[in-house]
Amino acid sequence: MRWIQNRRTALNLISAYYFQLAVLLGLGIYGISAVNKLVRQFDDLFGQKLIPAMDISHVLELQYQNRFHLEEFLTGLSLENQVQLLDDIRRNNAEIDSLVNHYIASASFMEKEEIQDLKDFAKAHQTYRKEENYIVNLHGTGHGTEAAERFKLESTIKFQNAVRPMKKFEAVELELGKKIFERVKSQVKVINWVLYMCMAFAILIAIAVGLNLSRHFMEN
Repeated sequence: MRWIQNRRTALNLISAYYFQLAVLLGLGIYGISAVNKLVRQFDDLFGQKLIPAMDISHVLELQYQNRFHLEEFLTGLSLENQVQLLDDIRRNNAEIDSLVNHYIASASFMEKEEIQDLKDFAKAHQTYRKEENYIVNLHGTGHGTEAAERFKLESTIKFQNAVRPMKKFEAVELELGKKIFERVKSQVKVINWVLYMCMAFAILIAIAVGLNLSRHFMEN
């Protein structure tokens, strides 16, 4: 009879061992999968929200640079300085077009609101750029006073219209990025809870196996 009891105990131990091994294996697979998912979430946060927000901030910076360059152009005394200012404006406009067109073409990972803001900006910026060129040409034909007045009035309104969509886009990017971050934080809490529960379960199994062994040896 004792060998039957020993055989039964051995089978129970083997079953408990493999069950515990399955729990630990499942825990490891779940942990790896969850971590990989978090990495993808952070990649989305960085690549699809943080970098675009930084690029749009740079676009806004270039817009304001052009505004200051144009004002300096209208009040400058050196022809050489004026030529340099116009070169800077053209270079900044080319960089703005490159960045905006890049994100419009990358619509697959962007929300409809984001794409619409970019298109609104592209349209408003073209309107302002025409105004910018008109003021430069007006100044170049000897109408400096008229160009300065137009810079203060008409171009200011068109400049604000061009800036507004970018500020809205930047706000949307930050809000969406915040949502992704909050989702990641929520997932981290769930992962921690699952891992702790599985660890506690594995410990309980180990204790049960230990008690079973102790009882078996005490009986014998």
